[in-house]
Amino acid sequence: MITAELIQQTESRFAERQAIRQEHEAKIRSGALLEADTPDRVKQRVQHLTRRAIEIEGVGIPAPGQPAVPAAAVLERIIGKNDLMSISYLEIGLRVARTVGRVHIQNADGSLAGYGTGFMVSPRLLLTNNHVFENASIAGASRVEFNFQEGPDGKLLSSDFVNFDPTAFFVTDKALDFSIVALRSSPKYGWNGLSAAEGKLIVGEYVTIIQHPEGKRKQIALRENQVVDMLDDFAHYRTDTAPGSSGSPVFNDQWEIVALHHSGVPKKDSQGRILARDGSVWDSSMGEDQIQWIANEGVRISKILKHVQGLSLTGGQVALRKQMLDGQKGWTAPRAGELISEGIEADREARSWTLPLQLTIDVGEGASGMLAGGAMPRIEAGSAPPAAIGSGGQTAPAQDELVAAWRAFQSPGRPTESSEAAPSPTQAPPAPVRAESALEWLTGQSRRPSTMEEQFAQDGAPR
Repeated sequence: MITAELIQQTESRFAERQAIRQEHEAKIRSGALLEADTPDRVKQRVQHLTRRAIEIEGVGIPAPGQPAVPAAAVLERIIGKNDLMSISYLEIGLRVARTVGRVHIQNADGSLAGYGTGFMVSPRLLLTNNHVFENASIAGASRVEFNFQEGPDGKLLSSDFVNFDPTAFFVTDKALDFSIVALRSSPKYGWNGLSAAEGKLIVGEYVTIIQHPEGKRKQIALRENQVVDMLDDFAHYRTDTAPGSSGSPVFNDQWEIVALHHSGVPKKDSQGRILARDGSVWDSSMGEDQIQWIANEGVRISKILKHVQGLSLTGGQVALRKQMLDGQKGWTAPRAGELISEGIEADREARSWTLPLQLTIDVGEGASGMLAGGAMPRIEAGSAPPAAIGSGGQTAPAQDELVAAWRAFQSPGRPTESSEAAPSPTQAPPAPVRAESALEWLTGQSRRPSTMEEQFAQDGAPR
């Protein structure tokens, strides 16, 4: 389904960035991964991971002698010191994968024109490429198939087919190569809430792609593509073994969608002919998954969101867009009555479920050094927030900055030690000195953006 025009545009962008990309790759090979991207982007990545550790993973300051906390391990992976992953990575990945479907591209007469990949980004909206759905008419004649994958026993699971409803919602853009289209009903597998926040990815990290290559059973290229360049609108990532498929979601290690895969740079012979993976001259009958790609290209998800945010829509499309832009970020479970999972039996008519559930409650005190109850670690009076990565031409150790951010974590309004001395009888009590919290230091503001519009307005830096 990929076009010659699309490949030529990708090749042009790749060639223009050759010197910059080679510099990035030299830093990666030398092990200086935190120097492969700009200091600002690296700092944003540290901020994003720290915020996630504090708000989502619920961790606190590592006590002396205690093992590193989850986000510190993530940063160690970024700088190449640790490749271990939490076991939850696999569990979340399985859930996320269920939101990815095989798109059946059909002609008006119902005949099959080809396949693509798409994924749910809200309860009813699916994201894929413009070169998969160029217009609403093609989308209206097509359908998506979920669950076209093997189960633990190696046998195919039962597929679910859902028709598209472009009259309810359809937006597309050729330059960014994306299309978002509504489904007639909400699938049973949840969706992936998108975020325009900065700091989701830097050069040197690996990304994961879940896909239906050439319409085949669902497959995963697990941390096989290394990011070598970040453009304003696109990301370039290399692989020797696992190319992406049109319309596939590209994930970081936190299973956040960072890009929409759409194209690549093929290997060519001396006559400029595209080569297949077996070294022969490629032709379209082989399928795009047989091309010998030397680099992949994805459209940055923040650019897609910004484009959609700026569109003038009417009626029900406005509500569906708002649901996508302002919904919960990350994987979201299906609504009650739509949950389909191993070990859960659903009676659709009776609307009742049998849940094999075992609940264990630990009421003991929290581990030393971790947040427990409402307690929060204190920052010593007069201590300053840690220097930003890259300030003064120096690169601070990643884990040191992370720990420093945690040590700044303090509830708003709590007085520091310097304000705890008793006031003299002739003086009014001094106003409590408010220590900057870690989140405020991380974001540079007292409140995080709560909507997509605020994320876009926060600053004009490319995401």
